[in-house]
Amino acid sequence: MVALIMLSATILLSCGKDDTNTGNSQPSGNGGSSGGGSSHYSADNRNANTSTGDSSVEGYEIPRLNPHYDYICHRLTGGDVNFCLEYDKDQMHPRWVAYTYTTKNAQKNAPTRTDAWSPEPFYDAQKQYQLATGTFPGYTRGHLVGSAERYYSTEANEQTFYMSNMSPQLFAFNSDYWGEIEDKARDIWGRGVIDQRSSFYGGTLYIVKGGATHREDYILERINVKNTLGQTVKMVVPRYYFMACLFISTSGEAKAIGFWMEHKDYHLNTKDSAAMQNLRRSAVRTIDELEQLTGLDFFCNLTDVVEDAVESKYDLAAWPGL
Repeated sequence: MVALIMLSATILLSCGKDDTNTGNSQPSGNGGSSGGGSSHYSADNRNANTSTGDSSVEGYEIPRLNPHYDYICHRLTGGDVNFCLEYDKDQMHPRWVAYTYTTKNAQKNAPTRTDAWSPEPFYDAQKQYQLATGTFPGYTRGHLVGSAERYYSTEANEQTFYMSNMSPQLFAFNSDYWGEIEDKARDIWGRGVIDQRSSFYGGTLYIVKGGATHREDYILERINVKNTLGQTVKMVVPRYYFMACLFISTSGEAKAIGFWMEHKDYHLNTKDSAAMQNLRRSAVRTIDELEQLTGLDFFCNLTDVVEDAVESKYDLAAWPGL
C-alpha cells in the first residue's frame, strides 16, 4: 500500500512497492526522460491507461485516452518524450497536449526560437489530416506547448512548431491574458525545478493544456484553413482554454491546480497588476471542476487515492505568481 500523509492542500506520496508493469516505485517524484516516469497498480487504479506497446501512455501527465481520437507522442532522437497529444481529425484540432518539466528538459541549452513550421508527421500517409503551415485567418497560430517551453534542445523546439500543436487564438488572448498564466507555469513553476531557490526545485511538473471543443457551445466558429493537399478544411476555434498542473516534489509531495479561461480580448490594462491578478485568479479551478468542464480525466495514472486527494482542492499560496 502507498502511505499517505495529509499536508494542508497537498499530500505526501511515499515510495511503495515495485510496480509490476515498469519496475519503478509508485509514485516517482522525478519524471525522468520517459515523459512522466510513472507507474501504477491495477488494483489501486481503476482508470489508468493501459500500455499497448507505448509506455508514454502511463505518464502522469497523460489524461485517460479516448480510442475515438489519435494518440500522438513526439520523441526526440535518443527516445526522450518531448510532448504528447490527442488529435481530433474531424475538428483539425488537438483535444489536449501533455508534457513535463524535469531537471533535464527545463534547461535552456538551445534558447532560440526555430520557427520550424511543419505539418504533423504522424499523418504523412494521410495528408488530408495534415494542416498546411499557413496562417489562420483572423487568429494567431497559438502554440499549446510553447516554443519557449522547449529550449533544452533544438530538436525539442522544432517539434513545437508542428501544426498539430497549434490552436487559433486571438492575439491579445494569446499574448496577454492566457499567455500570462502560461508564463507563470513556464517561468516560475516549470523552470523552478532547476532553480535552487524555488520550492519546485528538483521535482517534476506535469501539464495538460488545450482548447475545449467537445460541445458545440464551446466552439466560437469554424475557420477555413488548408491541408497539405491544398484542400480547404474546417478548423474549430475554441471558446475556452484549460490547463491542468500537477507537481510532485523529490520527497513525493503532490499538489495540483487547474485553469479555465474564456477566449476573448478582456480589454484590460496589462500594466495594472491588480487587474491581471484578478483575471488569473478568476480562472483557477480544482482539477475535479476542470474535469467537469472539459469531459477529460486528468492524471488518471495516479493511484485512485492520490488522484482523488490532489484533484479535489488547490492552495493558491502553493503556486507563486498567482
